[in-house]
Amino acid sequence: MATRSPFSNDVCNHLLTLFFSCLLLITILSTPALAAGPESTAVSSTHFQTDSPLDIEELNSSASETVEIVVRLEEVTIPEAASDADAEQLLTDHANETQEPVLEYAATTPGVSVETEFWLTNAVLLKVDPDRIELEALESVTAVETVHRNFELTIPEPQTTIQTGETSSTAIGTEPHQSTAGIELLNAPAVWDAYETRGDGVRVAVLDTGIDAAHPDIDLYTADSSDPTYPGGWAAFDETGDRVDGSTPYDSGVHGTHVSGTVAGGGASGTQIGVAPDVELLHGLVLNETSGSFAQLIAGMEWALEEDADVINLSLGMTGTYSQLIDPVTHAIESGAVVVAAVGNEGVDSSSSPANVYDVISVGAVHEDGTVASFSGGEHLNRSEWHTAPETWPTSYVVPTAVAHGVGVTSTVPGGGYQALPGTSMATPHVSGTVALLLSVEPDATPDAVSTALSETAWKPAGAITPQRSTTMDTRYGYGIVDAKATTDAIVAVHSDTDTSVTDETAETDATETTATRETPPFSRLVAGTVALVVTTISVATLLLARSLARETKW
Repeated sequence: MATRSPFSNDVCNHLLTLFFSCLLLITILSTPALAAGPESTAVSSTHFQTDSPLDIEELNSSASETVEIVVRLEEVTIPEAASDADAEQLLTDHANETQEPVLEYAATTPGVSVETEFWLTNAVLLKVDPDRIELEALESVTAVETVHRNFELTIPEPQTTIQTGETSSTAIGTEPHQSTAGIELLNAPAVWDAYETRGDGVRVAVLDTGIDAAHPDIDLYTADSSDPTYPGGWAAFDETGDRVDGSTPYDSGVHGTHVSGTVAGGGASGTQIGVAPDVELLHGLVLNETSGSFAQLIAGMEWALEEDADVINLSLGMTGTYSQLIDPVTHAIESGAVVVAAVGNEGVDSSSSPANVYDVISVGAVHEDGTVASFSGGEHLNRSEWHTAPETWPTSYVVPTAVAHGVGVTSTVPGGGYQALPGTSMATPHVSGTVALLLSVEPDATPDAVSTALSETAWKPAGAITPQRSTTMDTRYGYGIVDAKATTDAIVAVHSDTDTSVTDETAETDATETTATRETPPFSRLVAGTVALVVTTISVATLLLARSLARETKW
């Protein structure tokens, strides 16, 4: 008589049933829409809806004045496996191949001229005389998908008027290693000490109103210190996106110098004002005093990528959802840059583009004590509220991503002075500086890995009450206050196959602090729960298998 195999049909059926049950449970738990709770469900938003195509009739009625029209063509899809250099080359080649019909149309049509060609987004800026051509005709040109105004972006309100060179007493330290309140809240000094870096080897591009490169706390990167135009570290762009030849660094306002100081300022006053003072700081002027055009911004971002910027700081935007900004910032991220942007200063149930574009790290503002500033933006956004949005976006999501100090932030202003200013614009460079620190430690970290590390390690003050009383993400804190040391530790843990002893000596202290004041990141709780489920299921499977085998073989 043949001996029955220990792995009989009944046993196999047991195992298959258990396997698929386990797989189903893990899939349910790992699906964001189900695992994240009520925060991720689609909700109605009261945000300022501005995402609409160009108002052709309005522009046609603008008398005989010429108008600047951005013609948008089909975008190229960047393969996930493409390198940063390959992504930029694909974008450039695609633009060159597909823009020819528009260029030919402009060359052969009276009343139409080409101002600027772009590659970061497949677009051409035209100057058009509405008296000589109907603007609707532009949409009939081969390969044209849409057209829109060369609209303006601005510095988020509130704005504070200050005098050039004015010095605030709050900026002057009495201790040689004193840091600003924002740097202390960020826990940046712990990164400096533990990893012995202050951002060296990383390039951060601030796109803003300009910079006072002569400020004693500003060290603007240049490839040639004898050249007053600061090659490689400075560029200025006009409203059509053309680079201003021969421009030397200056600040058309005060905003850009202040933001740049928070990213990379030194401690000449006795107070350390910059999060990552050893970075290679680039500055592109894309705002004139308080505002700049779409073309200026795109040209500045292209320049930043061409200069190999690792981080792009955008303390600017427009309240509402602007689909016109999705492709440029998405392509910048696909090209390897981490894009960090201010969520805006319009308060609850508001946000600004480009910060509210899904893949951007959007930043809100908190007081020194960790409470959210009343002006700090944040809201639920539904994909359907955008005129166009990628299908890869979730049905709904929340901004900001996280928050940092943004009330009374002391930093540099033109003329060698310092000033304390409020705004999500001031919170944003704290996060850009944090990204620079962690990239200095782990230069191969991807934008997605950086965003994940920031999100998983952010914290909220004990007893923080949010509108949704959420323990995960909410519209005031996002995931919470950024912790530079915890974020850097997290990125090292993900990438490390080598010695991690640099963090072991502070692990006990950090663990005590985390238990007392900071909540366990939601994703970490999800992973822990999923692992527990898998272990339990495998244990049950093993027990049932043993029993089945015992019955079959009479062990």
